[in-house]
Amino acid sequence: FWLFYLIFFLFQVKSCEFPQFKYGCLYYEEILRPNFPVSIGNKYSYKCDNGFSPPSGLFWDYLRCTVQGWEPEVPCVRKCVFHYVENGESAYWEKIYVQGQSLKVQCYNGYSLQNGQDTMTCTENGWSPPPKCIRINSTRTCGPPPPIDNGDITSLSLPEYEPLSSVDYQCQKYYLLKGNKTITCRNGKWSKPPTCLHACVIPENIMEAHNIILKWRHTEKIYAQAGEDIEFECKRGYQKARGSLPFRTKCINGTINYPTCV
Repeated sequence: FWLFYLIFFLFQVKSCEFPQFKYGCLYYEEILRPNFPVSIGNKYSYKCDNGFSPPSGLFWDYLRCTVQGWEPEVPCVRKCVFHYVENGESAYWEKIYVQGQSLKVQCYNGYSLQNGQDTMTCTENGWSPPPKCIRINSTRTCGPPPPIDNGDITSLSLPEYEPLSSVDYQCQKYYLLKGNKTITCRNGKWSKPPTCLHACVIPENIMEAHNIILKWRHTEKIYAQAGEDIEFECKRGYQKARGSLPFRTKCINGTINYPTCV
């Protein structure tokens, strides 16, 4: 009873002032301005300046008055277009990113991004650092490459490596390599090595407990690579349980979410 009146009171008292935000404006804002403040639940269409967009990525969107204030909190975010990286390469090009998203690049040997990393981030002011690999001066050697779980380097490990030397990693069977397979010795330190994501084991007893079988394979135990899609179906005479997880699932670093039949 009191909760109802509390919610009613909040909705009556709370209101939103005229929204003022960077890099955009409401449609017909001069006509609408005298109507403010407005109550919770009202929404207004808005647009962003060139080079910016709503977080949804749409050309325009709605600004909504909520108990917490205007949503989205940041109506217009920067759009960054990645064309290419100077003195380097990337698997992504001519692609649009929005503020907060990051992109990995690979600089040529002897070059590095300004921050010494391999990642650029789309910020309010554009790419940070800029998409340019600069020449680095490195004189310190590196020790053996760092070990990784369920993987190893493809060459014989040496006790010492010259500056700008590179080595490649590979994962054991059924494991999925995540990150850059190549690391480089710079200023006495190796760049960040990749990781090997765990494979998934699908044993018969787990499927028996859920009354399911594999839709496409018929073995007592199978292995699925990380990221691989797996599809189940009910055993004969059973049907999908209410609220069960989907039959089509994915191996996520050693974990599978199993559906259930009854």
